[in-house]
Amino acid sequence: MELSWWRDLAIVVWAGIATIAVVFICIIIILLYRKLVPLMKSADSVMESADIVVNKVGNVVDYTRDEVISPVVQLGSAVQGIAQGINLVVNLFKKKEE
Repeated sequence: MELSWWRDLAIVVWAGIATIAVVFICIIIILLYRKLVPLMKSADSVMESADIVVNKVGNVVDYTRDEVISPVVQLGSAVQGIAQGINLVVNLFKKKEE
């Protein structure tokens, strides 16, 4: 047995091991894919439900902004305007007295 025969044997053995490893990895990938497909479908339904909830929360936020926050801001602006008007009148009379 020459050195080239041992070299060829090593190449064949390593090729066989590599082929077995590739087949094993392919089998694992196929099994994982089969288990992940139903999980991905259920994740899609969860995402759709979450999207519906987000839209509803957005509607509540819009309603709150329109019906609660805007009137409060308007009331605050009116109070501030009245306070400035009173301040202006007070300052006008103070300057006349001096």
